[in-house]
Amino acid sequence: MRTLKRFDDRGQSLAEFALSIPLLFAVIYGVCDFGRALYTYDLVTGAARIGSRYAIVHGSSCSLSGCPASAATIQSYVQSKVSGVDSSQLTVSTTWSKGANSGCTDALYQGPQCIVKVTVSYPFQFLLSFNRTLTLTSSSQMVISQ
Repeated sequence: MRTLKRFDDRGQSLAEFALSIPLLFAVIYGVCDFGRALYTYDLVTGAARIGSRYAIVHGSSCSLSGCPASAATIQSYVQSKVSGVDSSQLTVSTTWSKGANSGCTDALYQGPQCIVKVTVSYPFQFLLSFNRTLTLTSSSQMVISQ
């Protein structure tokens, strides 16, 4: 004798799939967008290092063209070297200072043994963030060699 099931389970897997696939796509999307943010932060960090390296080589006692480096020349140099993001949105600020135990004797703090700090920031926008931006900021500080 054959018994009949009271409920049929044929559509159960389709319903479970329909409920779980949006969650799966949301996780995949989040991982990809977070990867973009991490990539952009790495670019901003590299840009700060590039700017501070340029500044320590182009101090007040260097013999190269464009010496000493100014905040404007450092900004244009950094923007010309960065690719992968909209470089016109990079904000580059440079400060020179005298270290506590340094041999900095330059009046503008752009001579040898003075400290230069380059800070780079970039407004990162997630793909579906509804016009919300996250400002990614990094700075690099080095001692001027020339």
